[in-house]
Amino acid sequence: VANCKGYVLSNQIVSSVMAQVAEEKDINVVLSELFSSDGSETYIRPVEKFVDLDEEDTMSFWDVALKARNYREVAVGYKPADLDYADAEDFIVNPPNKSVPRRWKKGDKIVVFSLED
Repeated sequence: VANCKGYVLSNQIVSSVMAQVAEEKDINVVLSELFSSDGSETYIRPVEKFVDLDEEDTMSFWDVALKARNYREVAVGYKPADLDYADAEDFIVNPPNKSVPRRWKKGDKIVVFSLED
């Protein structure tokens, strides 16, 4: 991804995971899937994979997430085309107002978990 800078705070991630598992043991199954080398991977897909922009460009994030399920993917966020990654921080994962319809456009990205590319 162009102009995307980031880093991993591994100690912070480990301590957060341990705290979550300590509070809710069933979350361990989900976290193991996400963090294992054999589990799901994170992908940034073009919105056009899930939405035919010529036919139907207005729908909620939940509607897009349902379409992602048809590809055996789990949509967890999106990035609007008109925002760079730094400005889209609040939209990338677990976006607010998931049930509010929005107009999707070319260049919008959907963040998904998937077992394969």
